[in-house]
Amino acid sequence: MSQTISETTMEINELVKPMLKGRKIPLGELQGLLKKIVDEIKDKTKVSTKWVREEQSFYNGEVTLRAKGRDICTYCIKYDLEQNLFIATEVL
Repeated sequence: MSQTISETTMEINELVKPMLKGRKIPLGELQGLLKKIVDEIKDKTKVSTKWVREEQSFYNGEVTLRAKGRDICTYCIKYDLEQNLFIATEVL
């Protein structure tokens, strides 16, 4: 069971990285992109996921993808005023 969860976590990470890591996201598209990622994960893995923000991570600009009560990956999404974009970077 633990190996299956680990494999699923790795599979989800491999789906998320190309869609979000280092991505520059226009202001009006952030919520839509996060929803698209969740939908694509569900389509490809049949696992329901959701993006969550806890109080401390909210202040750091971090959002965590969670599945079945487990954290899968965390991204820092910061707004760049000069470029008028959000920039996503993976939190390790």
